[in-house]
Amino acid sequence: MRYQIRFERELPADALRRFFQREYSIAPDTVHVGRAADRTVDDARPVAMLTPPDTDEGFGWILTGDTDLADATGQAERDLAVAIARAFGVRALVDDGGIHPDRWLLVSADGSSGRVLTDADAAADGDLRIVHALEPIDGEPQLAVVPPPEWARDW
Repeated sequence: MRYQIRFERELPADALRRFFQREYSIAPDTVHVGRAADRTVDDARPVAMLTPPDTDEGFGWILTGDTDLADATGQAERDLAVAIARAFGVRALVDDGGIHPDRWLLVSADGSSGRVLTDADAAADGDLRIVHALEPIDGEPQLAVVPPPEWARDW
């Protein structure tokens, strides 16, 4: 998948479809909200899929998409996460591109972003919980900032 954006809470299905149609001219019937198993064989191939969490997982709502979504939006994963976060007032996590699996890029509801550390034990169960920020994030003043030690930095 080219896009895998994790949201802290549900994005209303109809509102998400309208957003994609208004902003990127993506047909509403190509934005699937639900599990892949809920789709029928006759359904149009989705451009984007928003999958709910299995349980009450942190950042468990996952938006996925591939080349079709990239072509339609013309945006990188982080930029699309910023656009959706601002439009829906929700926080999102995207892969920070680093080598550490417990480090993510947090996108705040205001669109500001920065790297965060997640709880590795909870993440093993699919639950992404933010431990602290690794750098200051304008829209997240409540998050403690604990920079990684010099030897552990990959930025």
